[in-house]
Amino acid sequence: MHEFTPEVEALAAEILKYSLERLKDDPPLDGPRSAEDLFKEVGNTITAKGLGGHEALHVFTNVLAKACISTDHPRNLAFIPSAPSEYANLFDLVVGASSLYGGSWQEGAGAVFAENQAIKWLIDIAGLPQSAGGVFVQGGTMGNLSALVVARDQARKTHPDTQCWVIACSAESHSSITRSIPLPSLKKDCIFEESSPIS
Repeated sequence: MHEFTPEVEALAAEILKYSLERLKDDPPLDGPRSAEDLFKEVGNTITAKGLGGHEALHVFTNVLAKACISTDHPRNLAFIPSAPSEYANLFDLVVGASSLYGGSWQEGAGAVFAENQAIKWLIDIAGLPQSAGGVFVQGGTMGNLSALVVARDQARKTHPDTQCWVIACSAESHSSITRSIPLPSLKKDCIFEESSPIS
């Protein structure tokens, strides 16, 4: 399972060929299909024997990928989780093949160092103090909530006499932002700023 056999090498060549063609070509828009429709075409993909790498790639590239909307298509104007460049997409292959974990310095000093440099760049652009810090998270749900809770706790410790805080965010901000604010305890003169109402 964890050996680079000739079969794995052949699959790697297929995967790299597909990936390069996908990066070079204009992105397909595609679109969703019903679960029933997809099952009729691919059947049960989880079996005791398994599909095997070649067949799994075939099912993905010819059926499943085409039942998804490519978020890098210029006509995709909603649900945009990322906008990676060609370099970023290629380095996703590198990072995946490298089997890295950047959760702590012990396991991923190099990855954490690179992340810290990117965060420092953003801090400098935003004009934040040298003491500012942060971490990149995948998605904006628990990551946002956790960061806001920690920031609020640290701010209260650093500025115990401050009774209210200003939060500037857009209408697209996740609901975790409003959930992390103790609204009933805010004074009437406290300001909650947003570009438009948060749902």
